[in-house]
Amino acid sequence: MMPQPASETPRWKMRLLLLVLVGGWIVGAPAYRQVFKGRSTWFPRWVMFHGFGRNICDVQFFQTDDGGLTLRPINRFEILERERSWSTNKSLVRMDSPSAVRSVARRLCRSLGDEPDVRAIARCGSRATWKSKIKPTEKLCVAAPLRGASNGHKVKR
Repeated sequence: MMPQPASETPRWKMRLLLLVLVGGWIVGAPAYRQVFKGRSTWFPRWVMFHGFGRNICDVQFFQTDDGGLTLRPINRFEILERERSWSTNKSLVRMDSPSAVRSVARRLCRSLGDEPDVRAIARCGSRATWKSKIKPTEKLCVAAPLRGASNGHKVKR
């Protein structure tokens, strides 16, 4: 009995059929959902980089002398005399929440001297889009109240 050539064995044909089916599903599934607006559990949503970029804030600091009418961009690294580097000064580079932005703003306020008017535009990434967290109408150099003060007045430290 002579052995069958490899191209004629049923095993090879099954592998080819499986390859064509899986390849067709990989190519056709996104088209079914995106082009033909189909909905099925067999063809899940294909989303690239889902959730990437959350908890990252894009921040720009400004200083104003006229009550917020003219905003002048300021460089936080120059004012705080720090080098711009991803390996150092992580609190200045990687701000991930409005409280982190306010913390850097407090440091800027202390470095700028007598009653500076520092403001910021901060938008942070979410699942769907950028969300505005701090607007330039908010003064960031306002003194926080002392702990234990119950009269409601804000006192400078």
